[in-house]
Amino acid sequence: MFLPRFPSRLRRFVRVPADYIHENLPRFLSNVHEEESDGSKFFRANISGGIGAKLRVYVLPEGEVSSMDLRFDYRGLALILILLLVILIGLSLALSSITPLFGVLLILLLIYKVNFAVENLLNDLSNILLGFEIEYARKRLMEERARWQQNPKDVSELYRRLCEKHIKTWGNTYALEYKINEYQKEGLTKEESIRKVAEQEGIF
Repeated sequence: MFLPRFPSRLRRFVRVPADYIHENLPRFLSNVHEEESDGSKFFRANISGGIGAKLRVYVLPEGEVSSMDLRFDYRGLALILILLLVILIGLSLALSSITPLFGVLLILLLIYKVNFAVENLLNDLSNILLGFEIEYARKRLMEERARWQQNPKDVSELYRRLCEKHIKTWGNTYALEYKINEYQKEGLTKEESIRKVAEQEGIF
């Protein structure tokens, strides 16, 4: 049996700056609106038409990476469910019949409806954030390629110096080769990967 899942708080890390998320997220999620309170910006969303749940999303900058704090509020849903239950029990007592209690099915339907809306929102958000990471990485790569073309370097010499540094520090070049391979998986050529690692390690 499928049991509803109602997360109260979730944390998600995204490999894009916070400003990028603030600028682009409302364009892709129509029910998300940016607000500000006490000097802090956050996104607010009403889930399932506002009768089910509310969501606040705080985006915390951590350099080129952002931390997203998702906080769910189900007080509106709880109030509606209690009100419906009281009405059904009242009708059952007033009519001396258990028939109104079959209205509990309406309560279950509402619970699953809100749960479905929450799950859909989380799935949409995950797909959107993945798209943000891909697009931002592509944009950064184009900028870095333009910068490298304007300032060419002897990649063979950079690689030699990187190898010397890693052998001196670690006794091998396993970590260096791993970094280069990871950047190649992201779409950089081997030469571009070497330049990026060299810049990160202070070798120019």
